[in-house]
Amino acid sequence: MKKKEKILVTSALLYVNGLPHLGHVVGCWLPGDIFKRYHKTCGDDVVYVSGTDDHGTTSYISAKEVGMKPEEFIATMNGKIKEIAKKLCIDFDIFSGTNTKTHEQVTLDFFNEIYKNGYTEEKESTMLFCEHDKIALADRFVYGTCPFCGYDKAYGDQCDQCGKTYELDDLIDPKCSFCGKSAVKKKTKHIYISLDKLQPELQKWVESKKDVWRPHVYSMTNKWFKEGLKPRCITRDIPWGIKVPLKGFENKVFYVWFDAPIGYISITKELGGDEMVKDRWQNDKCKIYNFIGKDNIDFHAVFFPSMELACKKYNLAENVVGFNFLNFEGQKFSKSKKIGIFCNNLMESDIDIDALRAYLVSIFPENKDSDFTYEGFKLNTNAELVGKYGNFFNRTLNMINKNFEGKLGIDFSDIKDNLNENDREMVEAIETLPDEIGKLFAKTEFRAAYKEIMRFASIGNTYLEKSAPWTLIKNDNLDEAKKVLYLCLNMAKALAIVASPIMPNRTAEIWSEQLNFSGRPDDANLWQEASKIDISKAHKVNLPKPLFARLDDETIERYKQELSKPFDIKDLKK
Repeated sequence: MKKKEKILVTSALLYVNGLPHLGHVVGCWLPGDIFKRYHKTCGDDVVYVSGTDDHGTTSYISAKEVGMKPEEFIATMNGKIKEIAKKLCIDFDIFSGTNTKTHEQVTLDFFNEIYKNGYTEEKESTMLFCEHDKIALADRFVYGTCPFCGYDKAYGDQCDQCGKTYELDDLIDPKCSFCGKSAVKKKTKHIYISLDKLQPELQKWVESKKDVWRPHVYSMTNKWFKEGLKPRCITRDIPWGIKVPLKGFENKVFYVWFDAPIGYISITKELGGDEMVKDRWQNDKCKIYNFIGKDNIDFHAVFFPSMELACKKYNLAENVVGFNFLNFEGQKFSKSKKIGIFCNNLMESDIDIDALRAYLVSIFPENKDSDFTYEGFKLNTNAELVGKYGNFFNRTLNMINKNFEGKLGIDFSDIKDNLNENDREMVEAIETLPDEIGKLFAKTEFRAAYKEIMRFASIGNTYLEKSAPWTLIKNDNLDEAKKVLYLCLNMAKALAIVASPIMPNRTAEIWSEQLNFSGRPDDANLWQEASKIDISKAHKVNLPKPLFARLDDETIERYKQELSKPFDIKDLKK
């Protein structure tokens, strides 16, 4: 039996300046949700936290654009994002944000520990200033040319084109984001975290994760060590954020990428107080998993763990699960060009969320970028979900209802001594594959897990074809037909359980309405039941109905029209 684990799952905090598209869902929300659901079904003590990144320049700019106070804008957008998460069946234990008193206090305590431990330094650095708007420029307040790839719309701290991070002074030809005028350079004092002092300890930790992390996460992190970590600025001259609690720095706030990851801790505290923080962040028996996109790897594998090492109060992650990028029909997601599926449109759509989740898992960009296509979505739905998975349930339950009034009246003890080679292969599949699928979920190899689930269903369909219970019934060989259908029924039970992390709605439906079991297939401690052939003689199943609808070209064309309109924050204007 699998040993029970204590687990904390986090997914990257989303900026509140827009609503997520499918790329955001694939990069953090959905894999974190599947991982949480799997461990919950195993009976593990698992908590899933996330929220919005509320500070920094993005929220300030957007709030100003729509004529709202930052606090009002953040609350509005956070609520809309929560609704989208619910629509996508993302099972957060809490979804909050960083604009809370709890977060402010946790951030200040975190910084004070780093300061006390001697891992900060004051340095004079170059600040960008707009003479026209009379404001300091940083992060999204400024744009210019990336020093690495030459993209001419790069922000002050990171380039969206190549994903590289850099110091503000490295940005070429910086301009004000508000008026477009060239920025002026001025000298000012800022606080830096001494990453150079932390590199030996951080590097040792990263090396211990060589066989745990995905290769691209490990290699991207090691590039920083080869170049050598340097002190990094953690304060900004902007009006929105958490104020720095040091004399001489009263008019500065913390850099958003300093305070944002601390949000994982503060949101955990918001959920369960200091005791939960102690139980999840300061307990060596708790494993922490960060689910993030490729553009957040630097912050979660280098900067945040460095902060934790400097603070000396919180445990580092067991795994930084970094995903590559999801493209759309061979192109990058683009709001301006309306390229992609934008999640605000899902709220009114009749698209099958479980079918969408299943297809997304089948193309998860786990080790390289992948591509969403409507043709792929249609093919996966029709061939895999309808043709394999749903077909097995439908055939099995139809025959049991049509020929035996929903009740077979036998159990495994009645048939175990009368198994032929086909039967034994079926028994072996039921008894071994759920465990193998579970191991893939645990290793965050979700694509492989989904593939094995569909192979599991194919084994069931092949067994039906080879055993031909309809022929056995026709020839009045009812005992043999019952044996075949009994094994199929137990496989149906197993298939509902192992697919429940990916397709929670449909598996819950078939579990209670068709298989006629109590509870849900993702209930705690149920995973180990998937490999047992133990349905009782008295059990009666109900009539089946199709789990998934076949997709036709007309429906696909409608989705293309319905789901491609990006959310525009200007719609929030009063």
